[in-house]
Parts: sequence; structure tokens; C-alpha cells
Amino acid sequence: MSNKHSNAPSSPDLFLARRAAKADPQAWDEIIEHYGDRIFNVAYRFAGDQAEAEDLTQEIFLKLYRNLDRYRGDVPLMAWALRLSRNLCIDHYRHHRIRRQSETVSDEILAHLPSRDDPQRQSQTQERRRLVHDVLAEMSESLASALMLRDLQGLSYDEIAGFFEVPVGTIKSRLNRGRKELVRRIEERLQLSQTPLSMSLPAEQAPSC
Repeated sequence: MSNKHSNAPSSPDLFLARRAAKADPQAWDEIIEHYGDRIFNVAYRFAGDQAEAEDLTQEIFLKLYRNLDRYRGDVPLMAWALRLSRNLCIDHYRHHRIRRQSETVSDEILAHLPSRDDPQRQSQTQERRRLVHDVLAEMSESLASALMLRDLQGLSYDEIAGFFEVPVGTIKSRLNRGRKELVRRIEERLQLSQTPLSMSLPAEQAPSC
């Protein structure tokens, strides 16, 4: 028996993308509403500057709009949009990685940095944030990008895997290695300044790669 709904989109993301690809303005507005802030935040991580991030966000959405008819719903639309614009993001990262000193670092990372008896907590927090970003700027693009997307931006494993076009297990392995390297580099810096450190970042259960 034939199914008259067999050609219907299999996911809400795919249905939304098909509507937007057919120039449905309401569908495009929904995409902007659902993903605008998240894409801007990711762009900011890679660009490290408000104006650059705004330009990068515009580039990402323009490329998304031009390619929506190619989306097949095999990965989340957010991941697919980032995959589509991966080269744009990486180019911005390469050009501006040293300048990437955003004011926001997740509590997940800050919690593992050493706490000093500094009565000026705001100054201490700023110092710890600078330390994280300084170390990330020294790390390889693949590890630093995975850490930024997961630990600083909170993207899901599926979204990050879609961005890099690799299995989720590979992403978890990169995060394991990236967190260990982040800790090691921070330890080295603090040892140079004669500051003891006892910390460990959470490990993901993942195969090595």
C-alpha cells in the first residue's frame, strides 16, 4: 500500500528548511529566531570581536540561504549551517586567534582553575578568563575549536560532529585530549609563576583516535 505522506519531511528542521528554500518569509524568520543568537555566539568565538562576529554571522546566514535546497535533514540544521560555513569560521579563527579575548568563559572551565585568596574577585575572574583564552590561542585548531564549541559555547556532540564532519566518538576523543592539554599548558604557566595547581577537567568516555 502506498503512503500518501511518504514524501513528507522526516524532521521539523527539514520541513522548516524546505519552506525557507521555497522563499517562505515566515520560515526564514523562524530560522533567524531559532538560530540567530546561537550562530552569532559561535561566530564570536571564532572571530573574537563584535564587529567581526556580526560580519561573519551575515556571511553564514547568506551562505545558508543560498544552500538550503541542499539540506537533507541527516544532521541538525544548526550543525549543517556551521558545517556549510566551517571554512569561513576557521579563516576568522586563524586571522584573529590571538585577539580572541571574549569576556565569557563557562563556569565548567573556570571551576577547574585555581582559586587564589584575592579579595578582588572580579579582577581574579578576569585573570582566569585571560589565562584560558591565552592557552586556547596556543593550541591546535582542531582541539581548540572543539573546546570552544563544547565547553565555551555548549553545542551538542551531534552539532560539533556535524561541524567537523566526523563521528561523535572522534569529537569526544578530541575533547578529552584538548582538556588534558589545556590543563597541562595552564599548569606549566602557573609553575613558571610559582603558583601550585591541583585540578582535572572532566573526561569523556570515548575511543582514542
